[in-house]
Amino acid sequence: MKALIQRVMNAKVIVNGEVISNIEQGLCILIGISKYDTVKDIEYM
Repeated sequence: MKALIQRVMNAKVIVNGEVISNIEQGLCILIGISKYDTVKDIEYM
């Protein structure tokens, strides 16, 4: 499991060329979870 927290002036999520979501100034948080992660891993984060 990996997590990245980044302060942004603006950010957006684009899937297949379509904007799914966007924000102005704030936090952009990306989380990668694999099928091998456990509840213990989630609690640690």
